[in-house]
Amino acid sequence: MGVLRIQLFGTVRVSHDGPPQSTRLIHAVQSLLAWLVLHRRRTYARETLAGLFWGEQTEARARSCLSTALWRLRRVLEPDGVTRGTYLIAPSSGEVGFNRASEHWLDVAAFEEGVERHLPGRSDAGRALDWSGAEAAVSHYTGDLLEGFYEEWALRERERLRILYLDSLGSLLNHYSESGALQQALKCARQILALDPLREEVHREVIRLHLRSGHRALALQQYESCRTVLEEELGIEPMEETQALYVDLMKTSTSRHDVTNRSVTPSALSPHGVVPNLQTAAEKLDAARDAVARALRAAESDRV
Repeated sequence: MGVLRIQLFGTVRVSHDGPPQSTRLIHAVQSLLAWLVLHRRRTYARETLAGLFWGEQTEARARSCLSTALWRLRRVLEPDGVTRGTYLIAPSSGEVGFNRASEHWLDVAAFEEGVERHLPGRSDAGRALDWSGAEAAVSHYTGDLLEGFYEEWALRERERLRILYLDSLGSLLNHYSESGALQQALKCARQILALDPLREEVHREVIRLHLRSGHRALALQQYESCRTVLEEELGIEPMEETQALYVDLMKTSTSRHDVTNRSVTPSALSPHGVVPNLQTAAEKLDAARDAVARALRAAESDRV
């Protein structure tokens, strides 16, 4: 058997070899697995777990449901060939927990520990940061935690990890923007807006990044995208800071347009170009007048 791999971002997936596969466990058993893994630093009394997941049942029924769920869970975590207790601590009498000393990989742990290790914290601003390691840690967040789970504890954990993910992307965005890695910065900004499109400060940063890249049309599109989502979701206009950025963008675009138009036909604005053109036109006009005069004289002669 290989290392046990558990993935909780998105759908619940478990495997011993290769990429994690979606489990065939019922929702309640997946919830129990997620709870034990997320709270792997401690064990729980059977009464506590029975009340948490089957609190609407009678006490006897709840304990029976817990026993069945643990049996199903053990079949996935410890199939034939894996010693009992390797991953699931669940003696017939006593507390239940996940064996965190076992050889396993958990996407949530890889994300949290990687972010903590590689991104700046409150008390270690002076240490060297590993931005590539931080980006690798953030990549483990492949979707919201436990999608499709609406229990209160799952919602709390989901929101906590989502905030950590967005904050981590914000740190990467600032780093890449300051270091001039504009494409990486844009990638981080798009990831933030994909999850939270109402972050107006990120829209502004995307506009600035497009301007720095020389893409004014994309900057204008981003402002319009920001204005639209704020109107549709909140019924409000962009902040004054965002509107001021748009005004500056339009002024710059208009100025560049005027300069471009003037540079297309410089001879039309220069005396050196205008005078010869006028002289040529005058000569042609005189020749036409002479031709008309000759024609009139000839007509008079014919009548005489």
